[in-house]
Amino acid sequence: MFGQRAALLRPTDLKAIENDLARLSETIRSLTGPSEILVDAGGQETPSSMGDVAEKRLGSLARRLLRESDARQAVLPFGITVDPAWHMLLDLFAAETEGKAISVSSACIASGAPHTTALRYLNQLCEKGAVIRAPDTVDGRRMHIHLAEEFRSRIRDYLVLVAEGREEHQTP
Repeated sequence: MFGQRAALLRPTDLKAIENDLARLSETIRSLTGPSEILVDAGGQETPSSMGDVAEKRLGSLARRLLRESDARQAVLPFGITVDPAWHMLLDLFAAETEGKAISVSSACIASGAPHTTALRYLNQLCEKGAVIRAPDTVDGRRMHIHLAEEFRSRIRDYLVLVAEGREEHQTP
């Protein structure tokens, strides 16, 4: 259906739509931007917060990977580079390092896919045991999701490898 509609649009219309989508995506990402690093009054990381700082840095890296994916999507539009499940997992990891609860709706938005597609991916993640649904204690109509510990650990390990690889490329 989208292909039929797209065929009716002029190339300039398509480019305007792509630009609007890229701006909207960046706005959404900026609203859930990287968390701040815990520091003491002197601006130094506190020894007791070193584990938290490392987790927050990995959460920031997850957010950066999502922004890079958005940039890639802006260059190669129409969903050919989108991985909804991976986007949800990265967003969940980042949100958890920031101490934020994520609702099903929020995860669907983070996926970058249409809502029904995102729900299908989310259901698959739940079936595989990567994500766990839990009722919202305040609003019984809403469900929150969080990463299962095993998958949180796997994503953390992946982000550590990515961070180490980026550090290797930055050192002269």
